[in-house]
Amino acid sequence: MNATPPQPFSLALRSYSGQVELHEHDFHQIVLPQSGCMEIEVDGRGGKVDASQGVVIASGVRHTFLANTHNSFLVLDVLTQRADGHKSTVQLLDSLDDKRFFAVRPDIRHLLDYASSNGPRLISSPTMAESWSRLLLGSLLQPEVAPNDPGQFILARALAYIEQHLSTPMTVHDIARNAGTSERRLYALFGRHLKITPFTHIATLRLNLAIDLLHQTALSITDIAHRAGYADQSALSHALKRARNLTPASVRKQARDH
Repeated sequence: MNATPPQPFSLALRSYSGQVELHEHDFHQIVLPQSGCMEIEVDGRGGKVDASQGVVIASGVRHTFLANTHNSFLVLDVLTQRADGHKSTVQLLDSLDDKRFFAVRPDIRHLLDYASSNGPRLISSPTMAESWSRLLLGSLLQPEVAPNDPGQFILARALAYIEQHLSTPMTVHDIARNAGTSERRLYALFGRHLKITPFTHIATLRLNLAIDLLHQTALSITDIAHRAGYADQSALSHALKRARNLTPASVRKQARDH
């Protein structure tokens, strides 16, 4: 009987400690931001994985990383073997050899938003994980943003600012000023590329962060509410109930059951 070939893609949600770690592995790895920030050096080149940027770590490349704050990253491992024999897979794998840091463009942001909303189902289903992973690899192969189209760079700066200030009150004026644009243009960029408003995006990120903290920490619900930008425990409970039909207690119970 033939052994089942290994899956070409492995998708996981991971958090990292506050220690410098040195790694090297025989598969390609793509690290994408969910919450928090990671300092990382890949083959002598330093950078960050945050709301505006991800990284490709090619097979066999030494890398070090450090993440001091609460963090959550979506990590895709891609086997370097060509077991399935598909030409498209071969081309995708070969294309990763020279990739390093890349901007989280709107098409990649859509994939991340889908992963945030469907994380457990996506990670536990090999078929869904492979489909999602191929879409991500296809996005990474697209040409970089042209210099005469600065809108996506402005949007990336806005997304990074939002990610870094989730625990504090934010206005569209604050976000636009730090992204180097006007409020009107910021709304237009969010509508064109993300199909949502800035405040809808902020609400989604805050809710995802609160759920991550409920799953992964023993912090009090009041502390979690404040870290995720809610005025108090009641505001967090109301947002969870309205958006996901959950309570903080039920989220914690799900984490214990798993």
